[in-house]
Amino acid sequence: MEAAIRFWNGPGWSSPAENKAYHECFEELQLTVPAPHYPPGSEAWEEWMTNVYIPATTECMKRKGF
Repeated sequence: MEAAIRFWNGPGWSSPAENKAYHECFEELQLTVPAPHYPPGSEAWEEWMTNVYIPATTECMKRKGF
């Protein structure tokens, strides 16, 4: 039942290994790609997320095999 709820509420079910890799990438990116001091939700913040953070997260997950 918990898996069904996570699937419904989130992007889908992810394995424990994928969750671990995502958290490792999150911690790595906090050190290497610090967040700017824009207000969350602002246009500048969204642009930074789209052009910097999301591509960096994608590359990190690819390095980890996901």
